[in-house]
Amino acid sequence: MPLNLKYIYSAFLFIAGFAVMAQDKVKYFELEYNGAKVENCLYNSIKLLDSREDTSSFGSVRIGMLDKEVKVVSDGSFETQLGVLLTKMSGESSGQTPLVFQLRRLKFVEKAEAGREYGYCFFRASIFSSMSTGYKLISAIDTFMVVESKKEVTKQIIAYANKTFVNFVISALTIEPKQNTVLSLNEIVKIDSIEKAHIKVYTTDEYVNGVYRTFESFKDQTPDYSLFSITFEDGEISEIKAKNDKNRLRTINSEEVYAIVNNGKPYISAEFGYYPLVKNNNDFYFIGDDKVNYIKGQVVKSNSIFNPTEYVYTPLPITTQFEIKIDHMNGKFMRVKEIK
Repeated sequence: MPLNLKYIYSAFLFIAGFAVMAQDKVKYFELEYNGAKVENCLYNSIKLLDSREDTSSFGSVRIGMLDKEVKVVSDGSFETQLGVLLTKMSGESSGQTPLVFQLRRLKFVEKAEAGREYGYCFFRASIFSSMSTGYKLISAIDTFMVVESKKEVTKQIIAYANKTFVNFVISALTIEPKQNTVLSLNEIVKIDSIEKAHIKVYTTDEYVNGVYRTFESFKDQTPDYSLFSITFEDGEISEIKAKNDKNRLRTINSEEVYAIVNNGKPYISAEFGYYPLVKNNNDFYFIGDDKVNYIKGQVVKSNSIFNPTEYVYTPLPITTQFEIKIDHMNGKFMRVKEIK
């Protein structure tokens, strides 16, 4: 390499390394509201009940030129943010009833595929009216947000999540509790167990044989196809056939299947195949293949004397195994951890 080009290349590595080190280590999620005051607001304070399984962050996004993965966190106390949000929304004639905001899920995920970037946010929460005898449900939300673009999506998905979050809170401020049912704090904390007690597949250890096209049919244990055959190759499901309404046997594509129960054993249908489902602590899990979410590049250690810390390379997309949990409310897949 000519000397001048060598210096230019070295300088580029140095600048790239400096840029990587200068990038933020986290991305803050801050609740923002600049709208009008809410007339006839019924509530005057709000407390946070954080019921998420992982309270260390709100998932992760990719930032900077290198799309470095960073955790999304609250800028300070999230309960304080909620209190400030309520103050901005409520008018002078607000009522005197306190609120309890139960945050059950708020998770950001970003990935890329076929030249496009995707931002996702899972949001589940409930708002309760606090009374002397207990708590009454005012409003609940369970939603999944998606942003797709050829450009960087972090700002868009965070703005989308903020808008959804704020609209959920503001819509509850003029609503009386919907139900007469009074819950204790312990019941709210264990709301997952209460919900599962009303879902058939979570209250039995004997599963109905059949092919299930949706999570709804699987959780109700009402198979869409009861007459079916399964072909195994090397211990894995390779083909499923089922009889249709005309009593004809046809091959069922994996995209048409949510789950299967064969000889009492449940299997889940995922992108890369069918995997056995295991119930543990009243949740369903499976070990399955999934793509590692590389976007533009991965930061790794360098041996260069000009940049001894990090440099960037663009790997090919790879597939690895994860422990994945089934969301009992909507059947979506939730990564628990990578299997190493």
